[in-house]
Amino acid sequence: MVKRSLLVFPALVAIGLGSLLIHNTVYAKQEAQPKFAKNLQVLTFVKSKAELKGWMRMIKTSLGVDCDYCHNTNNFASDQKPPKRVARVMIKMLLQIRKDYFAFPNAPQPTCYTCHQGHKKPTNEPEGGFPKGND
Repeated sequence: MVKRSLLVFPALVAIGLGSLLIHNTVYAKQEAQPKFAKNLQVLTFVKSKAELKGWMRMIKTSLGVDCDYCHNTNNFASDQKPPKRVARVMIKMLLQIRKDYFAFPNAPQPTCYTCHQGHKKPTNEPEGGFPKGND
């Protein structure tokens, strides 16, 4: 009888710790969402609605598009449009480039415009394209 009770205690502790871990993981993700935006996945460092709108204006202007290009304007949190999913990847790339190559004092900060220059697809390619082969 004593041996059985010795096994029950560690099992109860493991179950309790597991529940606590799951609870904290679920609620940490929910609390990380700012009150001014739903389904914010990449720009999680943004602190205000105004700052988020600034990022959206930069993207909109850089690509020469309106909000409805990436967003369902009836539900901005929706991920139904492929350009929104692509934009997340591109924003991650931009942030990584800034971190890896432009993290020194007074560094210029590349933006979406650096490559897109007002077009949906990046345009910074030499006229006539790149050379092919072993040129």
